[in-house]
Amino acid sequence: MKKIFVFLSIVVLLLQQNIVFSSEVIYSDYLPTSLYNDNVNSVVYVQTQDSSGSGVLLKEDGTFVTCFHVIANADYIFIKLEDGSIYYVNGFRYINPLTDVAILTLDTKRKFKPILPENAKQLKIGEKVYVISNPQGIQFVFTDGMINQYNKDYIQFSAPISSGSSGGALLNSKGHLVGIITSQFDPSAAQNINFALPNHYFIDKINVEKITNGKNLKWTEFLVENADKQQFRSYADFALNQSNFSMFYKYLQPFLVRYDVPEDLYQQVSVLAFYAYLFDGMESNLADSIKYLKFVYERNLNEELALCGLSLIPIILDASIDTTDYVVALYQKYPRSYNKLSELINKMDGCSSVEDTECFSEVIVEYAEYLFYLLDHRN
Repeated sequence: MKKIFVFLSIVVLLLQQNIVFSSEVIYSDYLPTSLYNDNVNSVVYVQTQDSSGSGVLLKEDGTFVTCFHVIANADYIFIKLEDGSIYYVNGFRYINPLTDVAILTLDTKRKFKPILPENAKQLKIGEKVYVISNPQGIQFVFTDGMINQYNKDYIQFSAPISSGSSGGALLNSKGHLVGIITSQFDPSAAQNINFALPNHYFIDKINVEKITNGKNLKWTEFLVENADKQQFRSYADFALNQSNFSMFYKYLQPFLVRYDVPEDLYQQVSVLAFYAYLFDGMESNLADSIKYLKFVYERNLNEELALCGLSLIPIILDASIDTTDYVVALYQKYPRSYNKLSELINKMDGCSSVEDTECFSEVIVEYAEYLFYLLDHRN
């Protein structure tokens, strides 16, 4: 009994002197540090020829997940680990532009430490979460915050992120992966309203048979070579959602040669081809626009769009195409677009000279915007 009394007296004395660690010290100091150290080697820095982002290792063989938009315009991709080692991406297991998921593979026999996933359904609003990512190219940054809202489609959280964090790890207090960073609300309008994709978007795809870039093609060429018609549609929708029309053609122009374009995409292709021409100046893209506008017209898919495009695009191309019938039909059936066409032609005539490229460019951009408007607004 005396020994027990002495022991308890020592414990009380230590507590009074603050020598025993309090729960606050354990959880606010030790645990986050341990959480970071245990998981930082499972997060990667993703680099392409013109951008960077983040990714999370999911298998020992180096299979990792990132956001599709991180590698969307890539010619090549490599990753860097916290220990400084670098590996090239040589293939993929799963690509979905519309959910913004890319599960990629590495050219190495090294064994990696995959991160442990956990079902995001167990999250609670107000729960502490942590992020490891590469904001603005600053590598392996650690931030914390809390869950603000979540559902089956997204997790909203307050841990600070920035451009370059996409694809990074969102971890719970146990250090388990609950999602990958995907986007943030406009930081100029609101602070730390950030979003992650829950694990169910990708975790069941990590064992899909991988497709390897055995020909060492540029990344986008490799994706196109291994894509099917359904993926054509998803890439087209992604390009529309991102308003990145030069990228649309970087991915999709080969499809126009390999496959029959689904009829309901003729309108999109005709306008996006014209936008691609504005970005890269390639007359082949302008010729594609005319080709698909004719398809739209012949199949009566969107006659106003087709007539408006076919009335002016050949003039821009300076091609020997008679546009009289198109202009007359536009005048007779669609006065709104005929008036817009007349307005644009008058603006072009008002340009001081043929060499006044800035003036002509403004008119052509306004014309392209009107064509895009006609995709969704019909009489």
